[in-house]
Amino acid sequence: MPLRCNNCHLESRRQLQRIAEATLAKKKKRGGDSLRDQLRAAGLVTAKQARRAESASHRQEVRQKQGGEADVSKLEVQQAQAAKRAADRDRNAALNQAAQEKAISAQVRQLVTSNSQREQGDVAYNFTDGKRVKRIHISETNRQQLNKGHLAIVRLGDAYDLVPEPVARKIMERSEADVLYLADRSQDVVDEDDPYKDFPIPDDLDW
Repeated sequence: MPLRCNNCHLESRRQLQRIAEATLAKKKKRGGDSLRDQLRAAGLVTAKQARRAESASHRQEVRQKQGGEADVSKLEVQQAQAAKRAADRDRNAALNQAAQEKAISAQVRQLVTSNSQREQGDVAYNFTDGKRVKRIHISETNRQQLNKGHLAIVRLGDAYDLVPEPVARKIMERSEADVLYLADRSQDVVDEDDPYKDFPIPDDLDW
């Protein structure tokens, strides 16, 4: 007798399960009810359990959304920091370059002003500065020394000056573009007539 009751109970549960599945199928076709309503309608969960499940699902969605927003925000911060570091490097490099150019300009000016050999005269001497032909007036002695490579024409700001060949080579080590003319001559041959062959080359520049 108890076995028969158990069989009856099992059959009743199967019927309820079939009814629940049929109900869920109908609800799914309509597509209008939420999962919570479908579960409740099928008798698989209580109203309290359905609310708890929906609340947990909502919290998970919120956490996922916030996590995604946090990842985006973190990436934007990292990109901004990287851009700032790159800008700082470029600015520091530009400042260093400007400081170096200023120091070189000061060295060249000191070399020229301390060793100027230009003499005023009526002799016109032509040379090129870039693509332009320039002319300065010097003495006959200066002209001869320029032609022999004893003197060089150098730039001094917007003007021009003459310095001994050893000084010109010092300037070329710093700024080759500032030495505009230096006659080529063999470095292995010592010209005994060169008035600057023993010219001291300054090494104690101030800048």
